[in-house]
Amino acid sequence: MSSTDHSIPDSIFEQASDWLFRIQDADGDEGTKAALQVWLAADPRHQVAWRLACQAWKAVETISPDVAASPRCPRRLRYAALALAACLAAVALLPSLYLRLRSDLVTMAGQSEQVRFDDGSRVVLGGDSAVSHQFSANDRSVSLLRGEAFFEVTPDRTRPFVVRGDGVTVTVTGTAFGVDLGKETTSVAVAQGSVIVGYHGEEIRLVPGQKVAIDLVSGEVRHRPIDPADVAAWRRGRLVVGDQTLSAVVDSIRRHYSGFILLTDSALGGHRVTGIYDLGNPERALRALVSPYGGTVRRLTPYLLMVSAS
Repeated sequence: MSSTDHSIPDSIFEQASDWLFRIQDADGDEGTKAALQVWLAADPRHQVAWRLACQAWKAVETISPDVAASPRCPRRLRYAALALAACLAAVALLPSLYLRLRSDLVTMAGQSEQVRFDDGSRVVLGGDSAVSHQFSANDRSVSLLRGEAFFEVTPDRTRPFVVRGDGVTVTVTGTAFGVDLGKETTSVAVAQGSVIVGYHGEEIRLVPGQKVAIDLVSGEVRHRPIDPADVAAWRRGRLVVGDQTLSAVVDSIRRHYSGFILLTDSALGGHRVTGIYDLGNPERALRALVSPYGGTVRRLTPYLLMVSAS
């Protein structure tokens, strides 16, 4: 971010937000467009604020093509950001309600819950995650519907314990392991015992200190070592990342932030990263994640962060 960005007061971002509403309401009125051009030309900081405002709106496709293509548009604005947060909440509401109907245990972003099953096995669920389960005399079946979970399974060789999620199955009789169901990859890592990971007819055996990440688009399977102590490190407020895309890491941080996080730059999101991040302060974790690649994190409201290229 340039020094010019740092010097822009909140009042200018509020003006940029007001101009967004005026342009939307004007419905192509040439006089309003001309007045906007005058405001933009009056101060270079106006152009920066306008770019940031438009970028925030475009992230949820709420701005018309003419306005998005119009002057040069993004940054921190109060009114537009509040409306954006409301739009995001509405978009998220119906899927969340449907997920709750399917789930036996569900968490909100920033929460962590645990439950002990009837057989003595335990699951710790990370933020913005959900599971359902069905046990019978012959098997123990758990579906990870969203997010991340750590399982400690009570041994029972007569009833395998099977976790399913996005076409991946994890079969065990007794062990401790973590499963992370991301938008791009599903990963399984073992802390104790062993598991068999099934995917598209293939079976992969993992023992403590091993992790497998399955790319849900290409089907590529990547193996990597992991310290058993780092399996599901989110339980202790740490995010341990190994050769993941920046956008996937942002998704993981979202689970631990009680508001919304917008990543507005696909090129920034495509960087592959490795590191350890503090989930106790998601905003600081985001800054540590993106700053080596020239990214910035801007707080639009107390509940909305925007991640963009400088």
